[in-house]
Amino acid sequence: MHIFYVYKINSTQDHAKALSELHPGGVSFWVRSAIQMHGRGQRGRKWESELGNLYLTGCFEKQNIVPGQLSIGTGVLLANILKAHLAKIDGATDGGVELKVGLKWPNDLLVNGKKCGGVLIEMSEHIYIGIGINVRSHPENGPDMNMPAAHLPTVNMECLAMEIMQNIDKQFLKLQNFNIVQQQWWDFAKDWLGDWHLREPITGEVIGVDSLGQLLIRNSNGEITARHQTFV
Repeated sequence: MHIFYVYKINSTQDHAKALSELHPGGVSFWVRSAIQMHGRGQRGRKWESELGNLYLTGCFEKQNIVPGQLSIGTGVLLANILKAHLAKIDGATDGGVELKVGLKWPNDLLVNGKKCGGVLIEMSEHIYIGIGINVRSHPENGPDMNMPAAHLPTVNMECLAMEIMQNIDKQFLKLQNFNIVQQQWWDFAKDWLGDWHLREPITGEVIGVDSLGQLLIRNSNGEITARHQTFV
């Protein structure tokens, strides 16, 4: 698989789309940059992209994959990789508290309840998986942020990037047994308390995700509703 490295770029997602138009024959590749000038996350939110953090987008041939399943599966993959990296580091704590990896629906990457990474998935003629992880720094918490942020200064960014790029396509195959992925997602997400910032207020208890990757919420009457993501 090819890796295109550009030091400074508008966004790895947009650059991957432009490159895929030059290679319409289903070539898979990664785009990575040191700085993004216009990085973005879910629902068009700005993703602060300073030097020292990880920004990459994978472009893959379109496959018969349910978008919601891919979103959940990608989050699970990143959480497993990060958990393994942190386990290798002696004394990795946040103010003396042991670092615990978690997930917030659909695929925000958390450490001790603070957001340290996210995923942006878009599907057209290709599948684009954009990944941003705060390694050396994180944005200052402010009113425009939907939750507190964190970074991972003890993690080796190069090893983290390589492991992600080497394993993401294997996660496609694991989606064929999505019930296992569902359980893994819940294991990482069950400590997350639901401030979900959906388009309308919903009150209820998060009980997991369904076979399409939708968030399942049970209200006080015992009724269960499923919330889906919007994919481009």
